[in-house]
Amino acid sequence: MVTKHVATKQPLPELPARAAQVLNDVVESYAASGEPVGSKALVESGKYQLSGASIRNVMQDLEALGLLTHPHTSAGRIPTAQGYRFYAQHLVQATPPEAAVKEALEAQISPTKSLRQITQDISSVLSQVTNCAAMVSAPQAAHDPLETMEFIRLSGERVLVVMVTKTGEIENRVIEVPAFIGVEDLEKAAKALRPMVTGQTLDQARTALIAALAEQKGQVNAMIDNMMAAAHQWGQPITADGAMVVAGSTNLFQYPELVRDRLQGLIKLFEEKRLLMALVEEVKSSSGVKIFVGNDVPVLGAEDLAHDVAVVGSSFADKHRKLVGSLGVIGPLRMDYKRTLGVVDFTAKLLNQAVNDRTEDKE
Repeated sequence: MVTKHVATKQPLPELPARAAQVLNDVVESYAASGEPVGSKALVESGKYQLSGASIRNVMQDLEALGLLTHPHTSAGRIPTAQGYRFYAQHLVQATPPEAAVKEALEAQISPTKSLRQITQDISSVLSQVTNCAAMVSAPQAAHDPLETMEFIRLSGERVLVVMVTKTGEIENRVIEVPAFIGVEDLEKAAKALRPMVTGQTLDQARTALIAALAEQKGQVNAMIDNMMAAAHQWGQPITADGAMVVAGSTNLFQYPELVRDRLQGLIKLFEEKRLLMALVEEVKSSSGVKIFVGNDVPVLGAEDLAHDVAVVGSSFADKHRKLVGSLGVIGPLRMDYKRTLGVVDFTAKLLNQAVNDRTEDKE
């Protein structure tokens, strides 16, 4: 059984069983064909003991409720964003992935791969099997104890803080450090600070380092002070781009209802991964599969791009939910929700097991 949650900002109407069935069939027929659905097609489906006129009346009622619309003079109807929300919340039932899809996803899970590599490979396959864009974020290591920390001088005043966790994951942060603080000073600082952070989570390390500021003097303290400005963000959702993979964005070009200028904006959104972090955090905040429709899709500063898309997402984690990642399929409003729900749920369970196996090996 797939537990699902539907994000919605508006109350949805209640529907009689007959109207709900018509809405369900219009959504699924339109998802399959991309063509407006008329009463004749529903009559010919053999599911109804109703005349075409009776079904048209039901469609008109659904249109009055804002759940269906007709795009032009055609008698056929298509779902509105509100109609998709109702379908996602009350009607959709996940279908299990096909055997070939399961095998393709399972083949990406390997104990010899890092979690980052697994997320990259899973994202690619997920986009292929759903014909949509796929997003997978690696489990954040904010609760994973640190093994070591190094400072590497980059160009100008930039210094790369490299933190390696006990599970072998690498977290990078770039901080600003005055250029007059040389490599030797950085090495001294790393040597002094390393005992404070080893075995600590990112949050704990931040607390320990902030406490140590009161006792530090001299030039190295200026560097530590700069590092603290970055340390305040260590436990925050904004992570290195390498922590999230977006694949298959060009799949969206096959859906004619997504106009080209909006598609170009979506591609840019995927490239600037930080804009997706609100979506990542929203998915991670709940268990089960979560569905976002249209304006309910949370993105940072690009809300106008979400009108015509939907996201089916889920979190994955170790058994203690200390390491939590997320995955999502991003597609048009008329995506195949039944199949996508099943694929996302199956993939999340695979990743749950992969993360658990890693953490159990370290315990």
